[in-house]
Amino acid sequence: MTDLTSIAPKLANLIRRLSSNQDGEVVAVSRAIIRTLQGIGADIHDVAACIEHSANGALNEHEMQEIFDAGVKAGIKQAEQKLRGASELAVQFPSARDMAMHCYRNLAELRSEWEIEFIQNMAAWTRTRPARRLAFLFPLERRQHQE
Repeated sequence: MTDLTSIAPKLANLIRRLSSNQDGEVVAVSRAIIRTLQGIGADIHDVAACIEHSANGALNEHEMQEIFDAGVKAGIKQAEQKLRGASELAVQFPSARDMAMHCYRNLAELRSEWEIEFIQNMAAWTRTRPARRLAFLFPLERRQHQE
């Protein structure tokens, strides 16, 4: 089936003119419709097929393939963006020193003597903090941001 969209406005006008009361005009319009269709390599059977398939909303093979290809292309683009953006969107935690200093500046918000002493020790340390101590530091600092 040939795509008739390029001549649709002209074809619609000619079809409306088929309702004329003048026999000569109806014959002339029918010949004009055939010439218009031949101009794009189509015939009256393509018009009939288009009318049949438009009533039920069916798409022709070419239209379905275009939609499928566009969907695949969009999916690939989204996947590439996610892969590229994954490294950019990775959570960046503050340094241990920054977390300790934040908690130290907000000592009044800590809940226990142990937490206060822990933060004072962490803030006083200038060397690398052991990972075990960082495991305690992170939740304290996060809790202060939430409150």
